[in-house]
Amino acid sequence: MQKPFMRIPYTGPLPPPIIIPRNANTATGAISAISNFLSAPPSPHLPPSLDNNARTVLLTGAGVSVASGLADYRGTAGTYTLNKTYRPIYYNEFTSNHEARKRYWARSFLGWTNLFKARPNDAHWAIKALGEKGLVSSVITQ
Repeated sequence: MQKPFMRIPYTGPLPPPIIIPRNANTATGAISAISNFLSAPPSPHLPPSLDNNARTVLLTGAGVSVASGLADYRGTAGTYTLNKTYRPIYYNEFTSNHEARKRYWARSFLGWTNLFKARPNDAHWAIKALGEKGLVSSVITQ
């Protein structure tokens, strides 16, 4: 048997998050905590060109969209948890193998109905509010 090209890490459920500060466990509390953090006075050690939020980027994971009905991969009902043989299609495989592309598009077709039904959740609205307040300039998500 050939050794797998790449091991998929963290296939088990992840532990619950530790929320700091404690009041950030609601959308309003999270917006307030992030707003306070982002609007705090800049460190005196930063160069003047970095003492504003013009370049603040919010990096989020796929978990933000789970509450919208999109599938997770590592939760209790996640793909990696329920199907131990599941593996993603990697870029080099997609670009070099027609069968891999067919498999990719077949899976995308099957998943489209859930994606079509998904709607923004509280996390999405909170991110939007941070952008409207001028506290975040960009968002990178999975």
